[in-house]
Amino acid sequence: MSLLDKVKETAQKGVDKTKEAVNTGQEKLEERKLEKQISDLKEELGGLVYGQKTGAAADNAESEIARIVGEITSTEAELAKFADDAPEAATG
Repeated sequence: MSLLDKVKETAQKGVDKTKEAVNTGQEKLEERKLEKQISDLKEELGGLVYGQKTGAAADNAESEIARIVGEITSTEAELAKFADDAPEAATG
């Protein structure tokens, strides 16, 4: 293997590592975004339940609670995909 081939191979390894790091960063960012979305939904859900318990419930509280619980469930499932992919990415 010539010196030029070795340089090319080393450069390609550097590019591959950089791409891997960028992908990992993007995944972490998306994961944090989903966690924040879940937190916001739970806060909204808490407000609706509090309204029910204090007698100040909105007319559509039950349907809103069902909608929010559905959104939380689907977002948690989406977030779980990151956990499922983690061992795969680690062994990559």
